[in-house]
Amino acid sequence: MPFTVEDLALTALVHILPRSRYRLAASNDGRFQSFAGNTSRIAYRQQGATPAFLLFSGAGQNPHTAAMAAASWAEANWRPNAIQRKVRPGVVVVHVAPGNQLTPAGPVAGAAVPAAVWTVDSATGRVTTEGRPPGSPPASEVRRAAASLMRGVPAPSLGELDLAEKGVMQFRTAGAPRWLSGIAGLVLFYLAIRYGLSGLLSLLALPALLGDSGTPFYVVAAFATNALMVAGIVFGAALLFNFRNLASRTPGFASSAPARRNLTWGAYIAVMVGLAVVLQGDYSHVTATIHDDGSEVYVATDGELIVDLTGWPTNEWSVGFKSSNPSVLELLPDKTASLVTRPVATFHAVSAGVARVDASSRDGKYTFQLRVDVGSP
Repeated sequence: MPFTVEDLALTALVHILPRSRYRLAASNDGRFQSFAGNTSRIAYRQQGATPAFLLFSGAGQNPHTAAMAAASWAEANWRPNAIQRKVRPGVVVVHVAPGNQLTPAGPVAGAAVPAAVWTVDSATGRVTTEGRPPGSPPASEVRRAAASLMRGVPAPSLGELDLAEKGVMQFRTAGAPRWLSGIAGLVLFYLAIRYGLSGLLSLLALPALLGDSGTPFYVVAAFATNALMVAGIVFGAALLFNFRNLASRTPGFASSAPARRNLTWGAYIAVMVGLAVVLQGDYSHVTATIHDDGSEVYVATDGELIVDLTGWPTNEWSVGFKSSNPSVLELLPDKTASLVTRPVATFHAVSAGVARVDASSRDGKYTFQLRVDVGSP
């Protein structure tokens, strides 16, 4: 079904206003008279590093002229200041008209700031969104609005649009309480210092580990957990600093209901602490048995490795243990069981490095070898 520019503007703006923090301006707003004549609806966002205009032009109006005038206004008025040191304005004009009356879509050459014209064929619903000036709204919202109208879904009422604009103010206050965001900030700071570098290295190394079938599972799991940790740190920092308006667009964190918002933040903190616990692991007390022969284990520096070979036949329990690198992994005779009665030895992880545990029965029929990584993986 054919639709008008007002239909599309109402349908798209109901979703764009609260999610992208745009506000509406009246057609008689004195500030925007230089381009009001070529627009049917004016929306703008003036806060942050990417202030922007979102204009809707209909048949008989000139979207390029509107874009040029809006870009000149933006360049003259949206400038860096003591609070916002870097500002990159942008202008998007959505031209809605029958296909034979549409102007070419794409960036507007010669505009004072980046500007683009998006076109919507009101007869077929075809949408062209070439060009992405700073602060552009999601092009998917324009496509969704056109598709909805073509299916015959009625456009929202002016009351719904007014309610959506009021939602902008609700979303502005949708951050976590100061005490909760303070806790989240402290948790993120500690995690960034403790796991940030190792998480980044794990993220870079993980593809190679996954491609190597010989990599032990525990190593892959540790690297994957490290990668999840660094992803969580980046996500949390983006929420706290509201990078690209993320705090106002992420489900749960952007809820207008304080209880749901607080619950989401609490769950995030719990997940991050849980990842830290998993990463910490019990690598201070590691036990290896005969099933680990020929494999590899990780032990934290200053941790303890117990090698238990009681799985061998009892007539082979007279076993000799040794470390290939005592400066990294030291055998503790005082904590080692009687090698005749019970083949269990205890090693102390002295410093970061690699060592090998070798053991064999006195007659040499049974042997055991284990690679030990000590310290940070």
